[in-house]
Amino acid sequence: MSTIKRKQEQPTTKTKKTKKQQVEKLPPKLERLQCVFSGLNTFCAFCDARLLTVLTWSRIQSAVPNVTMDDLAAINVILPDFIAFTLDESDNNATTEWIIQFGKLISKRVARQKQSEALQNKGDAWEYPTKKLDMKPDQIKKTVDTRNHRFQQGLNKFILACRKKGLDPETHLVNELKQYLPQPPENAHQQQVDPGQQPEDENLSQERSMHEMIHQMQVQKFYLGQLVNGACHRTFPEKMARFGELDPPIAKEISQALERKGITQLYTHQTEAIRELRNKNQHVIVATSTASGKSLIYQIPVLEKLLEDKSSRAMYIFPTKALAQDQMRALQEFIQSCPKLSNIKIATFDGDTPSDQRMHIRSTANVIFTNPDMLHHSILPNAKQWQWFLLSLKFVVVDELHIYNGLFGTNVAFIMRRLRRLCHHFGNDLIQFISCSATIRHPDQHMKLVFGVDNVKLIDEDGAPSGKKEFVVWNPPLLKPSDPHSDRRGAVAEGADILEYLLSHNIRTIAFCKVRKTCEMLMKHLRESLEKQNKLDMLKKVMSYRGGYMPHERRKIERQMFSGELLGVIATNALELGVDIGSLDAVLMVGMPWSASAMWQQSGRAGRRNADSLSMVITDQNPMDQYYAHHPTELFEKPLDEIHFEIEENVLVLENHLQCAAEELPIDTEKDQVYFGPRIKEICEQYFVSIGNQQYRPHPRFRPYPAQFVNIRNITEEIYTVIDVTSNRNIVLEEIEASRAAFEIYEGAIFIHQGKPYLVEELNVEKRYAKVHLTRVNWTTRQRDYTNVNVLTTSMAKPIGSPKNRRNTVGYGKVQIETVVFGYYKLDKSSRIIDSLEVYMDPVVRESTGIWADVNSTALAKLEDLGIDKMASIHAAAHVLISLLPSFTSSTTVDVRTECKSPHATRSRPPRIALYETQPNGIVRQAYQFFRDLVIMSVDQIQHCECEDGCPSCVHLASCSEHNILCSKPGALIILRSLLEMDIQEIGKNDDVISDKNDSSSKAVT
Repeated sequence: MSTIKRKQEQPTTKTKKTKKQQVEKLPPKLERLQCVFSGLNTFCAFCDARLLTVLTWSRIQSAVPNVTMDDLAAINVILPDFIAFTLDESDNNATTEWIIQFGKLISKRVARQKQSEALQNKGDAWEYPTKKLDMKPDQIKKTVDTRNHRFQQGLNKFILACRKKGLDPETHLVNELKQYLPQPPENAHQQQVDPGQQPEDENLSQERSMHEMIHQMQVQKFYLGQLVNGACHRTFPEKMARFGELDPPIAKEISQALERKGITQLYTHQTEAIRELRNKNQHVIVATSTASGKSLIYQIPVLEKLLEDKSSRAMYIFPTKALAQDQMRALQEFIQSCPKLSNIKIATFDGDTPSDQRMHIRSTANVIFTNPDMLHHSILPNAKQWQWFLLSLKFVVVDELHIYNGLFGTNVAFIMRRLRRLCHHFGNDLIQFISCSATIRHPDQHMKLVFGVDNVKLIDEDGAPSGKKEFVVWNPPLLKPSDPHSDRRGAVAEGADILEYLLSHNIRTIAFCKVRKTCEMLMKHLRESLEKQNKLDMLKKVMSYRGGYMPHERRKIERQMFSGELLGVIATNALELGVDIGSLDAVLMVGMPWSASAMWQQSGRAGRRNADSLSMVITDQNPMDQYYAHHPTELFEKPLDEIHFEIEENVLVLENHLQCAAEELPIDTEKDQVYFGPRIKEICEQYFVSIGNQQYRPHPRFRPYPAQFVNIRNITEEIYTVIDVTSNRNIVLEEIEASRAAFEIYEGAIFIHQGKPYLVEELNVEKRYAKVHLTRVNWTTRQRDYTNVNVLTTSMAKPIGSPKNRRNTVGYGKVQIETVVFGYYKLDKSSRIIDSLEVYMDPVVRESTGIWADVNSTALAKLEDLGIDKMASIHAAAHVLISLLPSFTSSTTVDVRTECKSPHATRSRPPRIALYETQPNGIVRQAYQFFRDLVIMSVDQIQHCECEDGCPSCVHLASCSEHNILCSKPGALIILRSLLEMDIQEIGKNDDVISDKNDSSSKAVT
C-alpha cells in the first residue's frame, strides 16, 4: 500500500513532460484566462472560508487586477455553470450590481463536521465547551488546488474539442462567451423559460377557475397527497349583488361623481347605512365583507353634509398612518369630481405633520385624518385651540373597529369619552359615530362599549357580490410517509412552492405570515428558487412587507401592489387591515392565523373582483395547527371571536384617563359619571386635587401634560437601527424594537431583509444600532434562549380551595421576567441544526405584576406515578387559565403571558404556575380576585373537551412561543383539580379522563 502511495506522489518523467507540453501549448488568451482564474480562486476561497460579505462584481474588481466580465463568462465556457450571477436591485443600493458566486460554497464541509456535535447540545445550559471547527489553511489550500486542477483539465478538453472541429480556440472562446454574459438590468425580463412550463396569457389565467388550479396542483412535484382528506376543501358559492334605493336620493353632485367612477347603484347595506345616518341621533356600524364598499357609507353622508353646510367638520380616525393616507387619497379623488366642493379642505393630522402647519389645519380643514394617538396626545390636551373644530364636528369615522381590543381598546374607549365630554362642553351634542369592522361577534355591542353610546344600528347584511371561493386547509406531507410520527415538511418550504406555482400562472397572491421572521424566510425560499431558475422577471414582481421596514419602503410596496407592478406580496398582518392594494386572486396563510376573525379577515383579501378566488391555510407541524389539519370542519365552523374589555372596572386605566380629562376640563364627579361611571368620586377624592363644587384637577405630579404618562398602545420600547454597511453603503435598512433586538441582531446572526441574508457583524447596545452586511451562506440562525418568571415580592395571598387549607394558595405581587439569549443554532434549508454556538449577552430583565400558584406535593407525586412530565403539565395548565381569562377580565391572550416550556429545557425550575402582565393594566389583579372561579372553569373546560392529547379548545394557546410542543392535557387536569382539593387518584385509571396516547406530552425532558 505504501508503494502505491509513493508512485502516486512521484509521477514519472514522461508524465511531467506531458503536463509541461500541455501548459506550453496554451494560446496567450487562454494562458491569461488561467492566471485570472487562479487569482479569483484564491480570493473567493478565502472569502468563503471566512464567511465574509457577498462577492459583488465591484468587490472582485478591486481585489483581482484586470479582471473583466468577459473573463467570468469565459470561465463558464470552460466550466459550464461554475460561476452564478445574481442581480442585486436593492432599494438601498444606488446602482444595480451583480453578486457573484464562484463555485460551490466550501464552508458546507465544515458544517457537516459540526452537525453531529450540535445535535448533542440542544439544552439551555449556559456553559458548553464548543470546539472550534473553523476552516484551516490547509483545507483552503486543498480547495484552491482542486479548483485550479479542474480548470486546467477544462482548458485541455476545450482545446482538444476545438481542434477536432477545426476551430481556433481563442476565436471560438470569444464567440462562445457572449451567451454566458449575464443579462444587463434593462434586459432582465428576457429570462430563460422552463421548457416544461409554458408562459400564460394573463387574461387567460384570470378566466381559469380556482377549482382547476387546485386540480392542477395535484400533478405538481410538490403534491404528495396533501388533499386526500376531502373535508380539507370547501367551496363557498358565488353571491350576486343586491342593490337598494334611497329616498330622497343622494345629492346630484355626488351621484354624478359616483357615475364617473363607474358606480351607478348602491348595494343594500350601503343604502341602509346612509338611511340610518340621515337620522341625526343614530350611530352606525357596518360589518360586511372586505371590499364591499364600506368607505362609501361614510364618504357620502360627510360630503352631503359639506354640500349643505361648508362650515361643518368631520374627523376620520384610523389605527395606522398608512390606512389614513390611503383613505385620504380616495376622498380627495371623490371631492375633485364634485365642482361644488372644490373649496373643501382635507388634511392629515398625525405625528409626521410639521408643527408650523398644525395651526393652519386646525382653523381651515373641513376633514382631518388622524389616529387615536394624536387625539390623545395633541387634540384633546389642546381642546381650547380646537374649540371651533369640535363645535362644528358632525361625524367621527372610526374604521377597523375590531382592532380596538384588550388594553388598547380600553384606552381608546376612554379617549372617545373624553372627546364626547369636550364636545358637550362646547355645546355640540349632535356628533354621529360611524364605524366599520371586520366580521366579529356582536359588533354593535363592541361599538357601544368603545364610544359609550346606546343608539347603535348594526348593518351586517352584505349586498355586495362575490365570486366563488375555494377554501383549502393544506397539510404538508410527512418526511417519512411510512412513519406517522415523523416530522412534516415545513409550512414555509411548502408555502414557497405553492406561491411560486400561483405566480407562474399569473395569480395575484398575498401570503400572510404570523411573525416577521417567517415572512422573511418565505421570501428567502422563493428568492433562491427563482434565482436558481433564472426567473429574474418573476422575482421583481414579488416583495415582502412587514413592520420594521422604513415608511418610504412600505409606501412604495403598497403603490406597486395597487398599480399591478407586483404580482405577489408576502406580509405579516400589517396588510390584514384595509389598505387598498388592488385586486387579488389568492390568499395563502402560512400557519394558522391567531384567531378565527383574523383568518376570515385575511381570506377576504382575495376575491375583490367577481371572479373566483382561493384561500389556503398551510398548517405548520405544531400541535394546534395539526389539530385543525385533522379537524378542518371545526376550523370552517369555528365561532367568531368575541371582543371584550372592561371600562369602569379597570381602575388603573380609568384613573390615568381621568388625570388627562381633569387637565382638559375640571372633573365634575356628578355630571361626568355619564362618561366615566360611578367610581370617579372615590378615585378623585383619593388621587386628585379638589377645587371645590365637586370639581377636581389632576395630581400635581402629572401636570401640565398628563397624557405623556399614559401609553395607549403599550409601545414604550426604544428602537435599534439596522445599518447595511455592504460595500460602505451605510444605509438604514430597517428599525427594530429593543425587545426583539436580543433575538434577531445578536453578533453572528443571519438577519433577513426582503429575503436576502445579512450577517450581523456588530451590535452596539449603548448606541442602539447593528451593522450588517449582505452575505452568501446556505444557513440561517435561531437564537437559543429561555425566559424565567421569578417572584420578587408578595403583596397578597389567599387560599384557592377551603379557607382552612393553606397548602393551595394564589399569590399576587411583583415578578421579574428574565430573558437570556445564550447562543444560537445554525440551521440548514430544512431547519436542521448544523452547528451550535455560544454568545454572551446581558439578560433582558424587566418587572411586572403577576399571580402564581405552587403545585402541591400530592399532584407532583401523581404526575410522577403516571410518568407525565411536570413542566408539560404546568405549561398546559397555565395555557388554559390564560385562554379563559377574558371571561373574567378585560384581557386578550397576548395581554397576559406565562413561562412557556421548551421540550429541550434542562435548567431546574420551581413547580409553579405563574402568569404576568405584558404591560401594567390591572388584569392580573382582577384574575387574583376571581382565581378560584377561573380554576373551576378551567377544570370544566378540560374535562368536557373531547380531544385526546390537547387542542385549541383546552390546553393549546395560539400565542405560545414554544408552539405547544410540551403540553400535557391530563397533567394539567391533575394540577388544576389538586388546587381545588378535588380527587385526582382516579385520573389515569379511566381512559376517558387520561389517554395513553399522549406520548409527546408525557416524555421526560432531556
